[in-house]
Amino acid sequence: MVKLEKMPPQTLDSSAVSRSEGDAFEIRQRKLILATAITSNLLGNLGLIGINVALPSIQREMGLGAVQMAWISLSTMLVMAMFSAPIARLSDLVGRRKVTIFGLWFTILASLGCALAKSFWVLILFRAMTGFGLVSFFTTITTMVTVAYPAQERGRVLGLTISSVYIGLSLGPILTGFMVEIWGWPSIFWFTVIGMLPPMVLIYMVKADSPPTPNETLNKTGTFLWLTAVALGFIGLASLGQTFAVPLLAGGLLLGVLFVYKSKHSGNPVLDMRLFLDSRRFTFSCLAALISYLSSTSVSFLLSQYLQYSRGLSPSHAGLFLIAQPVVQAALTPLSGRLSDRYDAGKLASAGMTVIMGAILIFATNLGADTSSVLLIMTMSMAGAGFAFFSAPNTNAIMSAVSRVRLGQASGVITVTRLFGQIASIALITIVFNLVIGPGMITEDKYPSFITASRICFFIFAPLCLTGILASLARGRAKKVA
Repeated sequence: MVKLEKMPPQTLDSSAVSRSEGDAFEIRQRKLILATAITSNLLGNLGLIGINVALPSIQREMGLGAVQMAWISLSTMLVMAMFSAPIARLSDLVGRRKVTIFGLWFTILASLGCALAKSFWVLILFRAMTGFGLVSFFTTITTMVTVAYPAQERGRVLGLTISSVYIGLSLGPILTGFMVEIWGWPSIFWFTVIGMLPPMVLIYMVKADSPPTPNETLNKTGTFLWLTAVALGFIGLASLGQTFAVPLLAGGLLLGVLFVYKSKHSGNPVLDMRLFLDSRRFTFSCLAALISYLSSTSVSFLLSQYLQYSRGLSPSHAGLFLIAQPVVQAALTPLSGRLSDRYDAGKLASAGMTVIMGAILIFATNLGADTSSVLLIMTMSMAGAGFAFFSAPNTNAIMSAVSRVRLGQASGVITVTRLFGQIASIALITIVFNLVIGPGMITEDKYPSFITASRICFFIFAPLCLTGILASLARGRAKKVA
């Protein structure tokens, strides 16, 4: 018999305890980061979507036209798009936890300004500032979750994170609808002030942070080109029909081309264009995401107005209708995230986009003053299922297509594509409204024109979904990255 030599008990126990404590600490940190992501996404998006329900009340109180009303939403998303790439890069330089804390505090202060605003321009100013705060933690928190968990669990945790967004979108219309009726539209912003406190507490409990890179600085030239290109391009897009729109669009396009050129030849770019050049999967996944958000924004924006104008519903009752889509999204997104860990994300996302296109076609062909409530709810649920099976697999495909050192910028690109899609959607809707409805408030005599304009928008967005399906299929199979 071979005699086994016994190791000293003290040495064995101490090393095992050390490893056990280290593993327990890492697990706690992961859970805290995931909890921060879930609460910040849920509560942040709850207030963000709630503004759509409050728009008619704000319009009546401030006497706003349709274009001004659109800018209440557009201003926030425009600023988020402008600063998404610079914030993502800055978080790599100074630490993602620090940027997340800053974003939460800034959102609280900006929301306080919105709640106290008494004029349209003051409200727009603080809405823009809110966008800066929101993008500061929306961008960084996805990266923190992706880095904290191993690759084989990425789809699952991204599914939970994205599902929290949809839960916020589900509760948002109902809660904000009741708040607007009882306390008025400023209550939405007071809710955001309070709602940012739970994720603030959680992120302060997170001890780990991404290591800063003190030897690098934010590329000032690239940042300036990015900010001005995005601002000019989308203000021009939203202002089509005005004499200054085309020069703004041309200036934004020119600066965008210059930004791409500078980024390709810079050792420290704000947004590394090699992300697109090195990975076909990354490029086509981002294109599919852009089209998805362009389409999804049109559904929530148009239907929230349709239910209150054409159907005469109160904000809270409109919210009860609108809950159908995000509830289905919230229920199915964790499942689609888990499936994307096992099956090809491109095929799952393509199937989801196909369902989205079908739902938008139903709205385009059936929306009217007396459309069946059952048909509306079923179609919104159908759209929710499509978005659920698109979002998590597509996000997983994007984050899995880049190396670990590029995850921060990849997360920034996700934010950029989402916001570009949302801004382009509202801008396109605004253009159609200007052409069909005309300037001024949407009064009762303009309700038939409003329905016509909404159907035209849906007929535009449906074929765009086909482009998204093709992009999703063209991305190819996943490749392992370091």
